[in-house]
Amino acid sequence: MGSHYVVVVDLREGPVVAASTDTSGEPLIYALVDLTLGLADRTQALITDVLAELDLTQALADALWHLDPAAPLSPLRALATKLRCDPSTVTFLADRLEAKHLATRRVDPANRRVKTLQLTPRGRRARRRLVDAMTTRSPLAQLTPDDQHQLHQLLQRTVPTQHTG
Repeated sequence: MGSHYVVVVDLREGPVVAASTDTSGEPLIYALVDLTLGLADRTQALITDVLAELDLTQALADALWHLDPAAPLSPLRALATKLRCDPSTVTFLADRLEAKHLATRRVDPANRRVKTLQLTPRGRRARRRLVDAMTTRSPLAQLTPDDQHQLHQLLQRTVPTQHTG
């Protein structure tokens, strides 16, 4: 099912301003946000078996995704920022990851008041399984490498502080 868009160009004053809308009258940006949300939902639906296999909720999988073993350890507060949640929620997630032997809390040697979360070997294997499933099953995997590169460049311009992994 394809969408058709109408480009409206306002020539009355100043520089040319173009606003794209779909045929229902919604701005093109609405369609882009809707597609982005749909992509995330579809990717999640395609990995439900892996989440069940790993005994992970979506929240635990999100936390695991952000615990990149190649990155320097960061405070639990930073994980809360990445997950867009309250630090108390990250404490709950850390408790669950520790109970599943996927991660352990460590005190930051530079600041003993700061706690970090480090993946265990089992956690690294679970994260690898999760990352593999998400990256191979995502509808984005169907794009050509050139299309993936182009989309990556466009998305980096909209979210420049994000990193891969």
